[in-house]
Amino acid sequence: MPRPRFLRADPAVQQAILDTAVDEFGTEGYDGASLNRILLAAGLSKGAFYYYFDDKADLAAAVLERELARYQFQDAELGNTRDEFWSTFELFARRGLDQLRAAPKSRDVIVRLGAAASRDPNLRERLAPLMSAGQVHLAAVWQRGQELGAVRKDLPQPTLIALAQGAKSTLGAAMLPSDRAATDAELETFTRVYIDLLRRMTQENPP
Repeated sequence: MPRPRFLRADPAVQQAILDTAVDEFGTEGYDGASLNRILLAAGLSKGAFYYYFDDKADLAAAVLERELARYQFQDAELGNTRDEFWSTFELFARRGLDQLRAAPKSRDVIVRLGAAASRDPNLRERLAPLMSAGQVHLAAVWQRGQELGAVRKDLPQPTLIALAQGAKSTLGAAMLPSDRAATDAELETFTRVYIDLLRRMTQENPP
């Protein structure tokens, strides 16, 4: 994650760096992104960059943190029956996909950095604090599913979370392109397969 001094920088400086990085990462992906191009477009020297960030992975983490913050994932009312839980779970997953479709730049950078993290252990490690922030919400989701008899009770919530994250990472590496932004059709297929796989792994007494 970026150094604390970046958070204390002039907001205009923060925005210039992050906006430029969004364009670069979204267009070129993590591996293809050039720090030199980002610095040139943002009007930043290398010395100034390393004053704020350790490396490209730190910048990527800052970008992803800002872009994810644009989406308000409120705690969902997950129904009162087993079937309602899973239908609502799918509804909210697809609503998130619709939000991404409505903001192409944000969609591209989130998907491309997420896919890169599934292949790059160093980037995945840098993003871990950001990813763990959502685990409290996920724990509440799985707890509600267990209460309704929709989610298996023989696995603790941390294991269910790890299964969900592992499945998403593995499918992302297999199904989402590494050399370009994913199309809406590819994201739709990925979401459908992910939801189906997650339900098969975690559902209580699946049919």
